[in-house]
Amino acid sequence: MRRPIYALWFRPRPDAEPSEKTDGKELAARMERFSAATFPFFLMLSLSAVLATLGLVANSTATVIGAMIIAPLMAPILSLAFGIATYDWALIRRSAVTVLAGTVCVVTIGYLGVIAIGARIVGPEILARTSPSMIDLAVALAAGCAGAYAQTRPSIADSIAGVAIAVALVPPLAVAGIGLALGSKASSEIGLRLDEFGLQDAGIDVAAGGALLFLTNLAGIIIVAALVFLLQNYGQWKKGLALLIVASLGGYVLVPPLNTALHEIYVKNRLLRLVNKNLEREPTFGSKGTEVRIQTVNVGYRNDHLFIRVDLLADRQKLAQAQENLERFSAQLAKDIGEDVLIEVDIGAIDVMRLRALGRGS
Repeated sequence: MRRPIYALWFRPRPDAEPSEKTDGKELAARMERFSAATFPFFLMLSLSAVLATLGLVANSTATVIGAMIIAPLMAPILSLAFGIATYDWALIRRSAVTVLAGTVCVVTIGYLGVIAIGARIVGPEILARTSPSMIDLAVALAAGCAGAYAQTRPSIADSIAGVAIAVALVPPLAVAGIGLALGSKASSEIGLRLDEFGLQDAGIDVAAGGALLFLTNLAGIIIVAALVFLLQNYGQWKKGLALLIVASLGGYVLVPPLNTALHEIYVKNRLLRLVNKNLEREPTFGSKGTEVRIQTVNVGYRNDHLFIRVDLLADRQKLAQAQENLERFSAQLAKDIGEDVLIEVDIGAIDVMRLRALGRGS
């Protein structure tokens, strides 16, 4: 009897590694090691925190990624999820204490690092970790699934480093420490006050944003990792599922602020699309041919109303109808997104001068 084509496609190579599950006792012993607050754990975590703090202050993406790779904080989080799945209260307590101690360690290093350096500028790498949304929760859920599954399959266990890069654990905690150290003295990289970015309380809001991102990642990883362990038959379904439901209800409190942040991203994208469309057909600021360059767009809520702040540059000679056109545009945007919106525009009126030169070859 001839073998089907798909059997030839998916037939494993003779030298292929086995894909059997990790033995339950072996996995439990590994999770026991993961939960321990050892000296090597805190040494690597401290080095990761130092790298993250320096990378965030210096706005170095490569350094921040390096901090993610060597950070060992994922291990006790996975052991905490395994403890939930197996209803092992001793493992849960030990893992939780390790995660908490690691959290305090990173925040402290971030705080002391900024004080030692004397930094006062908040760059893009820091600001990028102050506004988590549902997208970050989705990343954490996927990372938790990948991390837990990699622990149950020896052949793909090495992929845990990629999971550490995908989900940020140490950088948000370093951001929290940096924000606490900066306080009200924080300013943006281009000299603007942080309230221009929707951060009314400067460093405190930076710290709160970093902490929220970490809690989002923590909750997403624990919930999905525990579920993956249960689906792999490593835990006790009834008791483990009960604890998982309780943990999920606790994580649900993070959904409203994350949903609000996702909505702000949607509104900003809609705003930019409408601005581009408006500038092509009937310019909001000035008449046809007006040269407009948008500098920054910040979206947030003030007094329960959607508030949009736009900084732009425009031709001074073509701004006669700017207020009228802005009112028409705000009505169009409010209708498009389905809620009241207040738009505040700061226009840098400039004199546009166009120069041309033609060079001819000999």
